[in-house]
Amino acid sequence: MPASPIADTFGIWLIAQFFQAILFGMGLLQVYLYFFWYPKDHWGIKATVILITFLESVQTGTYFAATYGFFITDFGHPEILALFPWTALAQLLALYTSTFVAQTFFAHTIYLLHKRRKIFPAIIILLSLVGLGGGTAQIVLATKIKFFSELPTTSAASNTQAALSLACDILITVGLCWRLNESRTGIQSTNKLLNFLIMTAVNRGVLTMVTALLNMVLFLTQPGTFYFMLLILLSGKFYMNSMLAMLNTRHHAHSIGNFGTMVDHISMTPSSRNGQVVSVDVTVSQETRLDFNRENDKMAF
Repeated sequence: MPASPIADTFGIWLIAQFFQAILFGMGLLQVYLYFFWYPKDHWGIKATVILITFLESVQTGTYFAATYGFFITDFGHPEILALFPWTALAQLLALYTSTFVAQTFFAHTIYLLHKRRKIFPAIIILLSLVGLGGGTAQIVLATKIKFFSELPTTSAASNTQAALSLACDILITVGLCWRLNESRTGIQSTNKLLNFLIMTAVNRGVLTMVTALLNMVLFLTQPGTFYFMLLILLSGKFYMNSMLAMLNTRHHAHSIGNFGTMVDHISMTPSSRNGQVVSVDVTVSQETRLDFNRENDKMAF
């Protein structure tokens, strides 16, 4: 028996909302823990956390509003299910902006690992900005469609955004691993810490890369279905959680290598978990020694 069109469309819609609600709850918990553990972080980082939380809240809220409209307000009118709702435009705008914010955060983290090398993070920001432009173009095109069946007309802009997002994720993962690997020394505790940070970067990158790739593949190979929504609607939550996880694991990294202040520097913040402001510049000399320079200054965001 062939699958029901409802199962391949709004069945997937509801499944995506189920997982999105879980990931959003995880993200909100991480936001709470972040402000509880690191109250002395730089205002720029706090603003970034607040911004991405706001954007993901808008995306989740408009998603729920669309679901409520389809299944409650317009219950008994199946023809309504074919219409492309305005809330979908708000969802996409919040999602693509949230993705840009997270990718910019990671690009800035790469920059802080080696401030003299600005080209690599600049390329990431440029690609992310162009990707945001592609997403915006899709939204503009989507304002002209009336039915979900017309979504393929936006495929060029949608695939451009997905491809550039994938490229950014690859560069972010490579950049983090490359810059962290350059900091290796003969000190076992330092290398242990760097191994943890590299593994964290790889895990983050693989998740978002697979999401972007599958989103693009499913959009092209499964027309007339919402399978691609499983990926695109969850991608923003993956970015939100991965960014917050990088910020919130600083104390754990401290316990691994006893270099929590170095992790604070890597994660774009001059503070430690106990609220004392400590900024550390880590350099590796020819004798593979770490030089710690403690100052009570603020890190530019």
